[in-house]
Formats: sequence, structure tokens, C-alpha cells
Amino acid sequence: MIARAQRYNPRPWPRRVLAAFGAATISGTRRLLLFMSFATTVAFVAFRREAWRGPVSIEFNRMLREVAVRSLWTTIVTGMLVGFALVTQAVYWLAQTGTTGLVGPVIVILLIRELVPILVGLIVFGRSGTATLIELGEAQPKGWLRLLEIQGLDPLALLVLPRAVAFAIGAFCLATVLLCSTMLTSYFLAYGLQLIAYSVWDFADAVLRAMKIQDFIVPPLKCIIIGYMVALTCCSTGLGRRDESDELQRLVPRGFVRSALAILLVNTLFDLVV
Repeated sequence: MIARAQRYNPRPWPRRVLAAFGAATISGTRRLLLFMSFATTVAFVAFRREAWRGPVSIEFNRMLREVAVRSLWTTIVTGMLVGFALVTQAVYWLAQTGTTGLVGPVIVILLIRELVPILVGLIVFGRSGTATLIELGEAQPKGWLRLLEIQGLDPLALLVLPRAVAFAIGAFCLATVLLCSTMLTSYFLAYGLQLIAYSVWDFADAVLRAMKIQDFIVPPLKCIIIGYMVALTCCSTGLGRRDESDELQRLVPRGFVRSALAILLVNTLFDLVV
């Protein structure tokens, strides 16, 4: 026994740390690759005309109404708060330094390029993503996912495809509403406080002149992809619940963390590439 104890030589702690780090890296890479293949598959299926049959089209209309219409007032109120708290402050300090001519570039960089896509992603998750998490979280344990397969219905086409496309289109629509409400709120508040003296049309003209060609393409595309990624994250998280042992209450914080990471990742990749 003594000889065996002397021969027993556990791995030193640096090797254990490296082994744990390597295992976590391999597991994360595997999940990332699976998610990328999942996103690519849904994107290819979305461009197939035969995939948009009756039930899929009905589910798409329902989800688009859920994302774009029911989140409308939340988006407007959020835009008003952002216009009051952020943009007006920027206009105020520019007026204090006598550089109100930079209002347009500041709004383009701060609001259009960065803030609006992130806020829209969070709104889409908060209003529609959580409902998707809870709804699809019951699919596997309750057995109705298996029932769809028995009936010959593709769960990917019926459950994931309409949500992914509806979230993408809805995110673009909500981004437009959020931007308009933010700019109108900030203008009328700054005008009422006598921070600026020109009309709303001159204010809009200053913002449009500060925009480049890519500003008409990249931010809308960013919002569409963020909505798409939020939908896929919520769908994969909800469908990943296998049995009742995985509590349903854990899906929402888990889906929020993954959706937030997806939003920040898409936003960072666009900033690095463009």
C-alpha cells in the first residue's frame, strides 16, 4: 500500500487548469459550430418557396404581429427615454461648447450605428424572445414536438423558420420606429430648452448630411441579423430543454445571457469588418 501511494503522482495544478480550459474551449467551439450550422440551415430553408406552406405562413404572420405590433409602444417609449436621457444631453453639451454643427455626426455615430441595433435586440428578446423560450421549452417534455414529427410536419420549418424571419423583419421595423421617436423627442426637447434654434427639417437635414452611404445599409442589416440571431438563440435554447428535470424558470436567464452575447457579437463583428 505504501509503495502504491508513493507511485501515485496526481497531475500538478497547472496541468489540471489547462485541461479544464481545453475542455471548456472544445465544448464551446462545438456548440458554436452547431449553432452556425443551425443558422445556415434555417437561412437556406427560408429561401425555398415550398417551405412557406399554409401552416408556416400562418405562424409567420402570427409571430410578425407579435414582434412588430405588440412591441410598438414599448419601442416608442424606449425611444422617448433615449432621446430625453442621451441625445438631449449630447446636444446640450455641444451647445455649451459652441459646436452644435456636430449634432449630426454625433447622432449618426452614437445612435444610428451603435445604440439602436443593441436596444432593438434587447426589446425583441424582452417582448417576444421570452415567450418563444417558454413556448418551445415545453415542446420536448410535453411531447407535442414528437407529435408534429408523427404528423409529418417538419419542426424546423414550422417552429424555427417563421420565428427567425419574423424576428428579423420585426427588428428592422422596430429600429425605424425607435430611431424616429428618439430623434423627434430629442429635437423637440432641445428646441424647447432653446439649445437649438433651427427647424425640425434642418435638424433632419443635418443628420442626413452626416450619414454616409454605408449608414443606409449597415445599420439596417445589423438590426436584421440581430433579430435573426435572437430568434435562433431563443429557439435553440427552448428546444434544448429535454425533460422536466431542467426547470423552465432557468430558460429565461439562460436565453437572456446567450441572446445578449449574440447581440454584442454581431455588433462587434460589424464594427470590425465595416
